[in-house]
Amino acid sequence: MSKESLPQFFTLIEKQIGIALDNTKQYLLESRLQPLAKQGGHADVYSFIKQLIQSPVDSLHRQAFEALTTNETSFFRDNHVFNALKSTILPGLIESRRVDKTLRIWSCACSSGQEAISIAILIRESFPELYDWDIVINATDISESILEKARSGIYNAMEVRRGLDPIYTEKYFTKLENGNFQIEPSIKKMIHYSAHNLVGAWPSFSKFDLILLRNVLIYFNQEVKNNVLKKIKQQLRPIDGILILGAAESIYADDLYRLQSLEKITYYKANK
Repeated sequence: MSKESLPQFFTLIEKQIGIALDNTKQYLLESRLQPLAKQGGHADVYSFIKQLIQSPVDSLHRQAFEALTTNETSFFRDNHVFNALKSTILPGLIESRRVDKTLRIWSCACSSGQEAISIAILIRESFPELYDWDIVINATDISESILEKARSGIYNAMEVRRGLDPIYTEKYFTKLENGNFQIEPSIKKMIHYSAHNLVGAWPSFSKFDLILLRNVLIYFNQEVKNNVLKKIKQQLRPIDGILILGAAESIYADDLYRLQSLEKITYYKANK
């Protein structure tokens, strides 16, 4: 079992998807890449890794990268964030967009879609005056397989119980014969899912009123973080566009963003 290829593999991962790994994460490689290694007839994970670094990046590499990404999520995760959206952030954005009647929101690294769905439910529940507005929630992730699940809008009973009020389950989901739950079309149509690599080439997005980039930057080194934040700034609407990060994340680049504070949450607005 040779591990000599690990430094090159760590460099490849960071270049392709931005995730910074080191030798302390060997357990992660072994647990998550083992199925792909076995499927390819390799004696161990490190033989599989050697093949990856010796061949051009293709679909097999993308499967490996997806296996190494973390897709932990739940409905209304970190409830204080959604309380702040309801009480202060969304009302402020709504007031400033009242003439155009448009609202553009981006859920970055959306995983299987629970964050985007939670935002859509919050809007429908708390702001009925927006029913005739043009509201689009863009939800992106690097993993095509996880996006397939998100697009289906189908969740098992355990996933639904994590963070979702039973009242919302009854109101916005249909229980299927197999015991799973499917999101109602009225919520599903508010969300547009697409693949996007934050450290790759960026498509031509419209400007967003609100961007949620939660629990993503913690996996990047400082240089990658700064590059992503610079690109994010270009996607925020000037003056009042808002960026929300995860609770353990912060921005030190004061030339890019200015800090805003609410009870239990901080968020950012782009500097001019």
